Amino acid sequence: VHCHTPGPHRRPSGIVKAVLDDLYDDFCGMRMPAQVRIALACCLNMCGAVHCSDIAILFFGVFLHRKKP
Repeated sequence: VHCHTPGPHRRPSGIVKAVLDDLYDDFCGMRMPAQVRIALACCLNMCGAVHCSDIAILFFGVFLHRKKP
């Protein structure tokens, strides 16, 4: 899981934890493909591989932006 949102914000880290908690059994039980890319970002304008991830979680809201879009 790759998170593009800065760590000091509590909401993204809680969302990342929720995603990992949900997928933990699948990863440990080897029921997932060999390489799965999961990305978390507050918008499509963030740099990184959100557009080419297998699972992308996007947020649309100003409360997660470091700078106003």
